[in-house]
Amino acid sequence: MMPFDIRTLLVAVALATAFCAGARLLLWRMHPGLPGLAHWALAGGFGAVALILILSHRAAPWLPSLSLAQAFIVAGLALSWNGFRRFIGRRPLSYRTLILLAVVVAGWLAAAHLEGSLEVRGLGNAVLVGLLSALIARELLNAPKPVPLAMRATGWAYAANAAFFLLRILAADHGAGTVGPLNPDGFAAFPLLWWLCMTIAVTLGMVLMTSERLQADLDSQANRDPLTGALNRRAFSLIAEKEMARARRYGKPLSVLIMDLDKFKQINDRLGHDGGDALLCRFVAVAGKILRGEDVFCRFGGEEFVALLPDTSAPEALVAAERLRSACAEEPAIMEDSGVHPPFTLTVSIGIGELAQDEDIESLVRRADAALYRAKGMGRNRCELAEDVGEASNGASELPSAARAEN
Repeated sequence: MMPFDIRTLLVAVALATAFCAGARLLLWRMHPGLPGLAHWALAGGFGAVALILILSHRAAPWLPSLSLAQAFIVAGLALSWNGFRRFIGRRPLSYRTLILLAVVVAGWLAAAHLEGSLEVRGLGNAVLVGLLSALIARELLNAPKPVPLAMRATGWAYAANAAFFLLRILAADHGAGTVGPLNPDGFAAFPLLWWLCMTIAVTLGMVLMTSERLQADLDSQANRDPLTGALNRRAFSLIAEKEMARARRYGKPLSVLIMDLDKFKQINDRLGHDGGDALLCRFVAVAGKILRGEDVFCRFGGEEFVALLPDTSAPEALVAAERLRSACAEEPAIMEDSGVHPPFTLTVSIGIGELAQDEDIESLVRRADAALYRAKGMGRNRCELAEDVGEASNGASELPSAARAEN
């Protein structure tokens, strides 16, 4: 087999690494607000510098180019690791970890320089690169669930890189020589090709991870209320149709809660919009502790909220509603800055309805809404079950106008 020309291969890999570094830099400049992208860009630059230093070693072997190149490689991996942690939302690497890594790298480079052996230098490089790649793979694959597809793929790429360098360590341990027909100067062709593939794969992974994050942000903006973080009416309608179809397919009950904060207009008038917004967010936080993970919670508009409870009958939904009502009433009272008026308590009125045979979601919501306004008319801070479909009346329209005006 014809041997590779190492100089040509080094130049090709260096150019490809530089282009990937430019792509990461452009990615960061396009989305400077995303955490971690600046670290990825700097890590790409370090990789390009490392290749340039390796190339310069051929022209001036007496310079410490290899030691500097290996230091840049390890520093680039540490930067990537820190960038991934920031991107995922975890704390950046501590100064203690960074100092420890710097000490280990400095000690290894000093030992390699004193030994004057390419084998020792290559073995130490393989250990550090393999270890850091394994740590990055662990970081990405153990990200908060569900792990996005691009993040999983990038994590497995780093896992493959860790396995590759583990094999290099094992080969060195069994006495495999580092100089051969394809490796006349201690820089093997296959590791260089692997470096090229990993650089492209990781850069592509970073681009796809960023795209996934931006798409998730867009989906969140389209489906969630910007103030409270609860689902909005659009998202509720889409999910409700699916849950209704599932309930009918498997013969499971499905209930809905319509919730309205009591006397919210008075609270908003006396505390201002900021105070009203804070109260809405507090209610959403309380509901998040009471409702189940599979329940669908939505801000329907203003101070009105809706919760869809799969696999839940009306009596069971009434129990959940009472727990939510009690939890709200037990929240600390809100005192005005002036102290003139008595403090506000967070109370909620709730209407409960269960999906009937051949009923659509709009009819179910109307029946639960009628029960909600019946709860308002009976003194607020209470839960009421909706009437059956055949007995349901206009409900909300029968509520006295004075009671509705007072909320």
